[in-house]
Amino acid sequence: MPITLDTSLPESLYPLAWLIGSWEGSGAIQQPDQDVPDARIEQQLECTAAADGTLQWRSLIHRVDLPAPLPPTSVFARDEAEDPTGSAPVAQGSGERTLLHREEGTWTVGELLPGQDHSVSEAAKPGTPASFLSHRLDARLTRRGESPEAWAGEVRGPRVQLALRDTGGEITDTRMFGYVRGQLMWLWERRLPVPGGTPGETSMAPYLSLELHRV
Repeated sequence: MPITLDTSLPESLYPLAWLIGSWEGSGAIQQPDQDVPDARIEQQLECTAAADGTLQWRSLIHRVDLPAPLPPTSVFARDEAEDPTGSAPVAQGSGERTLLHREEGTWTVGELLPGQDHSVSEAAKPGTPASFLSHRLDARLTRRGESPEAWAGEVRGPRVQLALRDTGGEITDTRMFGYVRGQLMWLWERRLPVPGGTPGETSMAPYLSLELHRV
């Protein structure tokens, strides 16, 4: 689905034009460090252009007492439970909804990243990878009951990568967003201990995976 640029947007938000709007959808949560099964999650997301040229982010994510969706919505592979006859999957759970995250914040598009070639971008066919330039992206996000977090990364075409670092500079969390066939797909990963690994060994592991559609 082509991206229509709203020329009334502040020019600074042109790289994020595809993200602005209302979204909702579902996905999966995985918390192996808490020894709980994967579960379904649902998100309502508002991305609004502000007069100061920033993007205002408001997100509600609920955990639903139902099995996590199967791929491609979820990045987590799992076996679907089956009914006694083996003919159809059975959703096990009460369907009860519990607020998981309430998050608000501000996204700011910065300068072009080093090494960008304007001439190559202008000569490339619109919409092709070569036509996009990479901009620095900063997001200051606050979840209910927690301190603000400073995420940093880049936006290139209909894709965003963000990372959160600890005081020592190590990446603790990453988020990846992509606009694919009219859908907003995104993945949040967290650094966790490696099961069966050496003491102190960690790696990035999926936490949330969602697929949203425009409302």
